[in-house]
Amino acid sequence: MSAPVRRLFTYAGLALVAAGVLVVVTHWPPFPKRSFPAKAELRLNGFGAGRTPDRQSYADLFTYLVQGFEVYRSTGGASAAYPGLRSGNGRSVDEMEGFSRTAPLLGAWVWSGRPSHVTIEDGRTVDLCAVFRRGLVSGTDPRSAEYWGDIHDLDQRIVEASDIALALWLFRESAWRDLTPTEKQNVVNWLRQVEGKKVYDNNWHLLPVLVDAVLHSLNVTTERSGARRHYTRIKEFYRGDGWFSDGPEEIFDYYNAWGIHYQLFWLQQVEPGWDSQFIGPTQEQFLSTYKYLLGANGFPILGRSVCYRMAAAAPLVFAQAWHSREVSPGEARRALDGIWAYFIQRGALRAGSVTQGYCGPDPRILDNYSGPASCLWALRSLIAAFYLPPGSAFWSAGPLPLPVEKAGYSVRIRPARWTVVGNWNTGAIRVEKPGAGTAPRPLDEYSLLRRLASTILSRPHRPGNRAAKYDSVVYDSAEPFCGCLP
Repeated sequence: MSAPVRRLFTYAGLALVAAGVLVVVTHWPPFPKRSFPAKAELRLNGFGAGRTPDRQSYADLFTYLVQGFEVYRSTGGASAAYPGLRSGNGRSVDEMEGFSRTAPLLGAWVWSGRPSHVTIEDGRTVDLCAVFRRGLVSGTDPRSAEYWGDIHDLDQRIVEASDIALALWLFRESAWRDLTPTEKQNVVNWLRQVEGKKVYDNNWHLLPVLVDAVLHSLNVTTERSGARRHYTRIKEFYRGDGWFSDGPEEIFDYYNAWGIHYQLFWLQQVEPGWDSQFIGPTQEQFLSTYKYLLGANGFPILGRSVCYRMAAAAPLVFAQAWHSREVSPGEARRALDGIWAYFIQRGALRAGSVTQGYCGPDPRILDNYSGPASCLWALRSLIAAFYLPPGSAFWSAGPLPLPVEKAGYSVRIRPARWTVVGNWNTGAIRVEKPGAGTAPRPLDEYSLLRRLASTILSRPHRPGNRAAKYDSVVYDSAEPFCGCLP
């Protein structure tokens, strides 16, 4: 090869690298197609430093989140293109999550007797029942351009179907009632596709159980034996004292709170007779130790799905109404106030959405299955709170100190082999795990090479960082393993 030809190839290679860098810089992460009104950010002021969030603060937070959905939603309302890094599930599923993970929030708000119409920043009044009905009809109609698609084995749509079923149950006396017979049949047909599908051998087993329970509550005939088998499997992960392993591999993390016990609570609400002799005592036992993990200044984050962080308070919010011997309304309110204020002040909400990290966006800890709207599972603690009527003890009682605000402690969580240490002087909470040394496992960075691969291949190649998430021997709320990128 002659020298001029070699130079040509060299220049061409450099040009390709430069083009790749330019793509990363200008197009990754993707930006929203529509802008969120800057004035709407003022609705978060009630959670600012030195403020104690009141009912109006939460009403403003709800309106802020409704505004976000309205900004990013599709024409038919069955999806929403939130800004952020994409998942490995494909764009259509990523955008479906924008609807499915917001819908239960709207449903809880309406079911509790709060106004079904909300005025957002541009002066428009949003009919929440109509929002849900429109998206549900568009998403479940196979002839619609916004049809959510058929459900297959190990399909992310199984997860989303569970949230959609919950929202349907919460809207059962409004939006569901107003559907035509054809629309109802489309909804039933789509949800029933969950039956018989393979799921991952972990908390996913509860997803088809809730779908089945909701359909049964609406007098739809289902093949109940499949749901029973899934439920039997989830109970095989029970390790005592209220704690479950998230699968057979002895994995303990906050999926106990925002996945397993959250689903069990709703299962009891939808079908009160479902294994109540197990679920009630198990939830109470869980709370007897879990409440020591939460403080007013965050909590010792560990494990996967870090961006769901605000959902951590959900079990306490549920508990104060159904297991008040373990958690009082005032303690639950303090937990919700403290966690939402802590994270809002550090960048957890931005442009009408939940950011993809611990504080602000952080691709180093964002799982490859998480897309722009996935982190809306963080709303699960708000869904629990808004399910409670405005006149309930939770909303009328003043906040009371959390355990770490009353005294120091050392509490053993036997199944997980964790020791939870609360420092009354600093408010910090620490999880100590068996092992040698105290140095945290280092985080792999989201390198330029990973960014290029993600962009060129149109699939995420973010670092898994499993060791940092699970294998350190100390996790401290004052020094989160991932830091705090605002």
